[in-house]
Amino acid sequence: MAYSIKSLIPSLLLAGIILLAGCSAPPANSALPPAQAPATGAADNLTAVAIHPQSPLPNRIDVIYFHVNQRCPTCLCFEERVNHVIETDFSDAISSGRLTYKVLNAQQEQNAGIARQYGAVASQLFINTVVNGKDNIKDIQDIWNWNCRGDAPIFDRKVRSVIDDSLKGLP
Repeated sequence: MAYSIKSLIPSLLLAGIILLAGCSAPPANSALPPAQAPATGAADNLTAVAIHPQSPLPNRIDVIYFHVNQRCPTCLCFEERVNHVIETDFSDAISSGRLTYKVLNAQQEQNAGIARQYGAVASQLFINTVVNGKDNIKDIQDIWNWNCRGDAPIFDRKVRSVIDDSLKGLP
């Protein structure tokens, strides 16, 4: 059975779109169903080091990086660079409880409640400025424009800046 190139183009385009859609900026107002199986692979090692406990302080910053099961190089870069910034520049804030940091799979059942609370649907960075126990959650959508894979120092500086600004806003 012979196929012409013209007849294969729509199928190839559709396959390319499906592959690219697996890892992109989250669409507005969408929700992903929770997955039953956790993600596996090298990325799990990044996540394991990045989780710091919740703080009982009524005034603090909670930084959460959500991801989904299917992860692209850009999403992995986000996690790696945010981990680096937190571990390098904010260890004192972590130790004091003024800052907490978690990396969570938004599709895992055990994270479904917090993913709903934050509105997490894909690879997303959130900064929750908690003042007197009240959440002020901010989705840092700009990370998609900060060129993580092309210019890590600039990406790091911008992540550091949004966290610093949030910490300065604490009473």
